[in-house]
Amino acid sequence: MPRPTNPPTRHAEPRHIVAATIVLLLGTGIGMTVSGHLQSMAQEVIGTLRPAVASTSPDTTSLVPPRLFTLRDLPTHPDAVHSSYFAPEMYASAGVTPRDRRHEIHEDFRALIDLFEKRQGVDDNFTIRVTRDDTHELLEVYVLKEDRRRFENGADVDWPTIDAKRRVHTRRLVDKWENRGVPREEITVKWGRANQIDAAHERDRPFLAYELRLTNYLGLSLLPTEIGTVETFNRDDMVSHVGARSRYQMMPFILRRSGVHRYNLRTEEGSWVEVAEDRHPLLTMEPAFRLLRGYVNAVGHEIPGISAYHTGPGNIYKLYRKFFTQSGAFDSRSTVMDAYMWAITDGFETVRKNSTFGPYSRGYVASAYGSLRAIDNRPIDLSNTMRAERVQLEPGASLMLSDILAALQRSTSSLNWSLVSDRPNLYERFRGLNPHLDLAPSEDGELSPSDNVRFVSSVDGKAVRFFLPTGGVDALEQAGIDALDEHATFRFDDETYQLPSENERTVWDRRYDDLVSDIKDFGFTTDNRDRLLGIYDAFERLAEESPTHYRHTQLDIIQTHRRIWLSNPWESLADAATLATGKMRMRPQPPETLDTHPLDDYTRSLDD
Repeated sequence: MPRPTNPPTRHAEPRHIVAATIVLLLGTGIGMTVSGHLQSMAQEVIGTLRPAVASTSPDTTSLVPPRLFTLRDLPTHPDAVHSSYFAPEMYASAGVTPRDRRHEIHEDFRALIDLFEKRQGVDDNFTIRVTRDDTHELLEVYVLKEDRRRFENGADVDWPTIDAKRRVHTRRLVDKWENRGVPREEITVKWGRANQIDAAHERDRPFLAYELRLTNYLGLSLLPTEIGTVETFNRDDMVSHVGARSRYQMMPFILRRSGVHRYNLRTEEGSWVEVAEDRHPLLTMEPAFRLLRGYVNAVGHEIPGISAYHTGPGNIYKLYRKFFTQSGAFDSRSTVMDAYMWAITDGFETVRKNSTFGPYSRGYVASAYGSLRAIDNRPIDLSNTMRAERVQLEPGASLMLSDILAALQRSTSSLNWSLVSDRPNLYERFRGLNPHLDLAPSEDGELSPSDNVRFVSSVDGKAVRFFLPTGGVDALEQAGIDALDEHATFRFDDETYQLPSENERTVWDRRYDDLVSDIKDFGFTTDNRDRLLGIYDAFERLAEESPTHYRHTQLDIIQTHRRIWLSNPWESLADAATLATGKMRMRPQPPETLDTHPLDDYTRSLDD
């Protein structure tokens, strides 16, 4: 899981075959261990990047149409929000000439993105694509034809077994092309993942509507909706070798800090039922995306912010510092995105030497983009979205599961069980809405004493939360059950994550917007940190005076930002950025009259 102050990643690197200096990105695509205002293309072109919750519309219906649509139709598609980087025809309009070093880096970035588009959405899991890194030339596409034929005929397939076969062929293909004169270090191999990407998107269908609305609510593009795909293929039971959990792969301490816990509940017979909230995407989604928003603000742009979610902000700060001293591309126009693009293209070998920014980190954002492109022209139908009411009991109250089921059974209210409506009985429907509760299945619907859970308001200070069908709260009230805390109820339906009204946004929100906008131009200065700390104090007061969801969201985001900016990696970056940008501002004109050493020599001592 991302760590605010430590650079090491919390993910296992995918297995790679390395010959000489070649990096073969062969991972399973699972990190087994995971910006700105939603804007039009014109707003992106002028460089606006808001951290606050978007405020241009009072509802989300304009973002998520009630009928069939495609992700490419949405104004939050990264090609629109980040057109300068994902739409090459827009980049030319920014005044970049073919001889410009920034243009060369951008072209390399586009080539890498294109490679991952094919990996995630074109090449299936039986395909090996071999390219030449220096020229971006396609050398060969090799296919396990017999295995593909068996799969297409309905045979079961074990993807790790297929990967083992691809590993053998990869070694052979590298040797083959080296013998044909291609330098070994310039040979890059990518394994297709289209089958697993399709399965991941199918798993995400019940929750996609909330991911779309939540990214809109937080001022992000659609790219973060693919974090679960890249991390775990949207599997909620995945646990990394370092303990990261949930489909969004957050470390336990981050989950606890975000209010996502593990605990046990007593049953009727006195036994215990385990509760693992990290296994419910409607409990982990918002903490993951709020954390991401804080990272985006702290590093200055959504794209390196998504990378920071995987590799840690400390690694992103290191690559910024390397960009100052070793890229040969830093100038007065440079932004954090220029540094990031350099780091995953020409500068990758330089960056990885003194950091844990490895091959999986290099392809993380490209993988998310490729996963999105794999489905962005497909019709999206949100009618199968899971709808539910997340509830919690009043302090001191308790309630047996049997009483809840009895109230739902007798209810005359309209209960919307959504995706679990086809389950054979009421108990199984409740289980379907609550995968974080380790309840045993029951074909006949009988509730055994060992599964008749006693719900309470909290366990050792950890809030106990569970889900009812929409209409369930009314059903319990009709049955005379008044144990629910009405202030803690949160509905997941078509109204969830509506944008805040302009009245909810204050001058402090706008000041925070302005601060984050300044950061993209390497605004890592002590003056800006002082601005941040002042805004943070104001956000604390606002959340206390008006404890709305919006105010708590803003406070949570800026808390993440503040923690990162009070860390040692930030201090090192601030020193380097102040020196590098200061020297750039002091450089006299015309530049050819300077009699001085290159900028690299001024700042080389800041490297570690």
